[in-house]
Amino acid sequence: MTEITNLREIQLLELGILQHLADICRKHGIRFFLSNGTLLGAVKYGKFIPWDDDVDILMPRADYDCLMHLPDIDTACYRLFSQERMPAWRLPFAKLCDMRTEKRETSANFGLPTGLDIDIFPIDVWSGGERQARRCGLWRRGVSAAVEEEFTTPRTGWRRLVLYTFWCISHCLGSRFFCQRIASEVRRGQEAKKPVYVGCVVWSLYGRRELLAAEVFLDKTEVMFEGKCYPAPVGYDRYLSSLYGNYRPDPPPEKQISHHHFRVWYR
Repeated sequence: MTEITNLREIQLLELGILQHLADICRKHGIRFFLSNGTLLGAVKYGKFIPWDDDVDILMPRADYDCLMHLPDIDTACYRLFSQERMPAWRLPFAKLCDMRTEKRETSANFGLPTGLDIDIFPIDVWSGGERQARRCGLWRRGVSAAVEEEFTTPRTGWRRLVLYTFWCISHCLGSRFFCQRIASEVRRGQEAKKPVYVGCVVWSLYGRRELLAAEVFLDKTEVMFEGKCYPAPVGYDRYLSSLYGNYRPDPPPEKQISHHHFRVWYR
């Protein structure tokens, strides 16, 4: 196999996955939005953040559930991985993978062999405010620890001991335990009669900053990304400001690095 080490080549392969998703969504009337760093790159640069190496997508829950049951999302090149489609999958969100490639995380085991991918997260209702966001952050860290086959951390002293203990407990409980807790959080939100806050309940990275007013996602607008128009939340400025604060200035050079750790090859 030939390893792919050029960042731009990785970005272009991910762009191909994104376009496949966009084509399928357009065909079936499924809504989606660019999100996280992908949306940030579209708004600031009209393309990938120069040092970014992944694509993030958000979908309203009803559209996400519809996508999970589409037979034509899988092709000779692309395959959708999720717990709804594959019981062995260990993450509470989906990845759409280019199966012409093989991707290996540094030490994570997601339950199935994958290719270079884009992440697809459902938009759910926050029913419990900041307390729920903190709780979901704990469940997310539990999944992350449970799928990590080796314990690594730059922390030292008592912090390292605490993290190692958490890693051991997470391995004993398993990723399914935490995914079930996340699914319970999602169900609570589905019982809400009039949602106030929505966001990425299944993979809470930013705590209370992810509690977004429902109107942020009520409609879409178009943003340019790598020469094509893609949908963004109509309230994208509120979304990005909530997650990143003042997102317009570039970070200092020492922070212009990817936070993902993987290697990828052509099969």
